[in-house]
Amino acid sequence: MSNHYLESTIKRNYRFFSDTEKKVADYLLKNPDDLVNKTIANLSDETSVSQATIFKLVKKLGFKGFQDFKINVASNSSNDSDPALIAYNDITPEDSSYEIAVKVINSNILALQNLPAQLDQAKLDNSLERIYQSKFLHFFGIGGSSVIAYDAYQKFTRTNYRCDYISDYHLQLMAATKLTKEDTAFVFSHSGQSLETLKLAKIIAKTGATLIFLTGNPYSEIASLADETLTVYSEESKYRTESLTARILYLTLMDTLYINLMLHDERKGQEAIKKIRNALSESKTRKAYSKDSF
Repeated sequence: MSNHYLESTIKRNYRFFSDTEKKVADYLLKNPDDLVNKTIANLSDETSVSQATIFKLVKKLGFKGFQDFKINVASNSSNDSDPALIAYNDITPEDSSYEIAVKVINSNILALQNLPAQLDQAKLDNSLERIYQSKFLHFFGIGGSSVIAYDAYQKFTRTNYRCDYISDYHLQLMAATKLTKEDTAFVFSHSGQSLETLKLAKIIAKTGATLIFLTGNPYSEIASLADETLTVYSEESKYRTESLTARILYLTLMDTLYINLMLHDERKGQEAIKKIRNALSESKTRKAYSKDSF
């Protein structure tokens, strides 16, 4: 019987494994039901892979150790009992429009359900502390990541912080050179392999500004330049690229940071929202409705 949580956890990290780690991962995928009863020594004997390599593998998956890995797999296996959430497998041309809708929705639901297991409270708290100490927030992204950056910019503009977003890459490079220690720059790149984003990150790193990197690849060179890296994993299917599936996860993660930021100084947050609402109210039409108007 397959274990979707175990399968998704391994597959979204598989490309980062060494050949020896892949040997262990393949074994776990073929024998998911046996994991709960095994010790790290058992797994080492059965795969002919050292315990140190297995420990390194589970750490790479985001767990504290082998026991923590087993507990999480066991506790999340209950999700596999819901056939509706498993039924989002690759969409086919034979699917009706409604079936496609259900598969897309269930894919997003499952991705969101798996997100809490990916989050690291220490990384969230460290990111928030750095934001609290900043005066300006900047949002950078290239291509599809620019959409996430723009959404975050619109969201965080409602806070008490000054924010900016620039769509043109050359202007991003120019703006990045002017950042200071009072700035926090959010840089988005799901692949972590964009040469343009890497160049941008290198410029930001030299300025002393806080660099928070949001990605699906925590092992990229950009991550090594960041003050904090927040990782979002997702799966790729036949018609939905990994970055598209991850989009809703990035939006949710930024919602999380935004709410924390507003609650950190609720009075200033409410004042900022009130000013924005008053300003926007002038741009909205006013029309009185009676009970007979509908």
